[in-house]
Amino acid sequence: VRHDARELFDGVATEATRLVGQLNPRDVAQISWAFAKVMHPAPALLDALAMRFLSLSGRWTLKDCSDVAWGYATLGHAVPELHAAIAGFASTRIDRSHAADLAALLWAFGKVRQEATQLLDGAAPVLAANVRTLTSEKLLQVAEAYVAAGREAEELFAVMRAEAERRQAALERSSHA
Repeated sequence: VRHDARELFDGVATEATRLVGQLNPRDVAQISWAFAKVMHPAPALLDALAMRFLSLSGRWTLKDCSDVAWGYATLGHAVPELHAAIAGFASTRIDRSHAADLAALLWAFGKVRQEATQLLDGAAPVLAANVRTLTSEKLLQVAEAYVAAGREAEELFAVMRAEAERRQAALERSSHA
């Protein structure tokens, strides 16, 4: 039996919208992430998920916030009140953040042009201290986020530049070995 993926995701969106009141923050994060991963816009679902996520703010994790923000940004679906709430939440938990989640979150804010000055400023030292744990993709996301926001982070960028040079030198050494 052959199915059109669009029809399948439309059906999932309809059912998820109907059941949105039963979802927990992780469910919301996984659904928004999944729809973004397959690039299937579902505006009514995304609006319902945003309202549900906002109603569960006391139960969020930074990973949930990162996945939700990434999904919405990837689909180009801006919900300013959602992004503002996530920025506020994340700003209070920067010191407990995984650098990769923080990078994805910052990229998402840059992508939808959402103001997140406090988050960007607080994230810079955490990211600088953990730059070696970030993939090259995450380093690019961080750079994109700061450039999109017009924020300077000289120390962070210096550390990122040194890490890029270290990785390049290691790559050159391994290719000559």
